[in-house]
Amino acid sequence: MMGRAVMGQRDNGSRSIGRATLVGAALALSVTVAVGTARAEPSFDCKAAATPVEKAICADPKLADADREIADAYKTLQDLSGTADRERLRTEQRAWLAQRNQCAAAPSPVACLGPVLDARRTALSESAPKAVAALTAIVDGIATDPAGAAKRLAEIRGGPGKGWSAYLLRFGPSPDRARAEALLREAIAGIDDSYARETASGVDLATDEGFLTALRVVSDDVEMAWPCSVMEKRGAAAWKAMEPLYGSNRDNFGAYPACPDGNALLASPDWKAVDDLFAPMLEAASNRTGTIRFATYRQMGVDRMKSAVDPRLFVADAPQLAALLKDAAGWSNPRWVAPGWGDRLRKAVDAAVSAWTPQIADRYGMAKPEARRVAEAVAAQGLSGSVGLITDNLELQKDTRLPDWLRGSWSWNGGGSEDTPFTGPAGKARIDETSICVGSECGGYDVAGQGEDAPFDPKEVPKDVKPAPNAARQAVSLAPVSAGSSLTIVPLAGGNLLVTGTAKPVVLKREGK
Repeated sequence: MMGRAVMGQRDNGSRSIGRATLVGAALALSVTVAVGTARAEPSFDCKAAATPVEKAICADPKLADADREIADAYKTLQDLSGTADRERLRTEQRAWLAQRNQCAAAPSPVACLGPVLDARRTALSESAPKAVAALTAIVDGIATDPAGAAKRLAEIRGGPGKGWSAYLLRFGPSPDRARAEALLREAIAGIDDSYARETASGVDLATDEGFLTALRVVSDDVEMAWPCSVMEKRGAAAWKAMEPLYGSNRDNFGAYPACPDGNALLASPDWKAVDDLFAPMLEAASNRTGTIRFATYRQMGVDRMKSAVDPRLFVADAPQLAALLKDAAGWSNPRWVAPGWGDRLRKAVDAAVSAWTPQIADRYGMAKPEARRVAEAVAAQGLSGSVGLITDNLELQKDTRLPDWLRGSWSWNGGGSEDTPFTGPAGKARIDETSICVGSECGGYDVAGQGEDAPFDPKEVPKDVKPAPNAARQAVSLAPVSAGSSLTIVPLAGGNLLVTGTAKPVVLKREGK
């Protein structure tokens, strides 16, 4: 579960990342075949390099990069390991350094060092997940043997060891809140990522939610998935700690709790019927927002898992189901909402709630009315993520279908920008109320603005074409449903069209209605 991404989404970008992750990622590039820009400095000061091996490493950027990664990985493993494992690592590292230094006598020290450093980097990278798993097992043992776990955690001197020792001091059989907070602050101070460190430093450690949120950031630094025993023991505060923190694609990368989610209510076939009703709108809304969408994905992922572990936890904070359904069922834009959509939504939600109610009643020995209240809270929370993202990014009351004057068959000569459907030197397109098709490739669009709300600059009109008399008022800005860029389309005299708002305007000539 380490590094799991919500809803299959992953973006390249900044991320709260630990040394263990750097080690694993480093394997993508072998020392002997790595390409691209390498870091300039190894783990030591090249000005003080004295041995032939050190000088060879400083002279080769790829070797310098590998040396730095090995040093970082070694420190991470030292920080994650108990006393015996740290001593074993030291012994292995000394033996490896002796092997590395033998390259000084090789005909080409650089050629000798490449495979030697690469092998050590591989070995350390493969050890990092095992060390994290061992720490997770210790934490999982807190519930049954807190004294034994405390002893083993005390041997782990890095941030995660300090963080989970602080957890024991906070929630264990002999609590000491002051010592717990002080120790957790030490763990926070050791986080390399400054943004993650500032995030953890900014929470209120006096509250359970704040304490556990900071501990989650410490754990994320090594991609440690919390054992489910912690979630079960700490309940609502632990689940709050797992919610989105950053409002960016960073929220896509924190590890999720290692809880079984095969019976998640929000991943059940009953709920899929609800998700399917929102799917086209959710895709379009996701495409029209920035990386903040990953906060929504994170929340959805946490909610799904929580609906498997303990659905009762939704009752305290879930929005009102009736109000959510009323608002969503009132959407009227025919671009997204077909006749009867609201009724189908109500029926699908009611069917899910009705299916869940006896399951919850049997699981917890509840009366049916109480179990239904829990089921409705789960449904409300399940709706809230999709409804929120959609309402923030789509027009749901006004008709945003493509206007009639835009629909029909068109041709062009002289291709446009690569981020439009009209990239070829020439071609034919078919436009209907929802899509632009070129050959068998179709992309969905809807009107994002018209007239003053459509970004049309008359200077973009080529000299050999003439806008229609009402062009500025009729011009429309089209937003893509999935991949692609927005387009502005302007009516021209004679019934043709100008596609603008891109790097290269294109004239579409009408072929038929």
